[in-house]
Amino acid sequence: MYDEWLETKKQFRTGLIVSSIIVFASLIFPGNKINTSQENFVKETVILSTNPVFDHENHGKTTHYFVKLNFKGDNREYRIESIDYNFLRYNNFIQNIKSGDTLDISRSLTKIHSLSKNNYDYLDFAKAETNRGLVIYFFGYLFIPMIPICIIVQFFKKRPYYTFNSKRYPIPFDIITIFIFIITIITLVCYMPEFQIIENGKIYSSLYKINPKFL
Repeated sequence: MYDEWLETKKQFRTGLIVSSIIVFASLIFPGNKINTSQENFVKETVILSTNPVFDHENHGKTTHYFVKLNFKGDNREYRIESIDYNFLRYNNFIQNIKSGDTLDISRSLTKIHSLSKNNYDYLDFAKAETNRGLVIYFFGYLFIPMIPICIIVQFFKKRPYYTFNSKRYPIPFDIITIFIFIITIITLVCYMPEFQIIENGKIYSSLYKINPKFL
């Protein structure tokens, strides 16, 4: 015989497991710590062989935006991408970075995290790395309130009710969960220091409005 409350408890048990995994992976796993140090990057001085190219790739329903750079004496293609791309000071970049320029870069393999000319850095690695870490922590903190709710549900053998105006109503745990989820999102967005929600492809779209020739 189908028992709706037992099914509800099962769903919240699944939610408890998923929330616990997300919180552990986001807040406890050592690899997710914010590290703004560049000591592990390769630092070198290079000369641009061509003008930078703003480009994108489609991966299923998502679009990946990046800047391609080529340097003299090196056949590899270098990129500014991911979170570093979103913190590119692109107005200054497109006006001042040209073929033949001598640049100081910090990179991991072919991914560029810092790019400077005349001691002016056109990337903001510290801010990018901080935001990357805070995005991870955002999801971790987002699911913390879900854990006690999922645990509380497990303590009731039968669906609990409350009384209002002499009528009994089932406690809407699903609605309560959604409400707390929304409140948590609003709280984190407002109060998490330096956290920014970045629209995918923001720079790419802005560049097109400035000058389509850069695309």
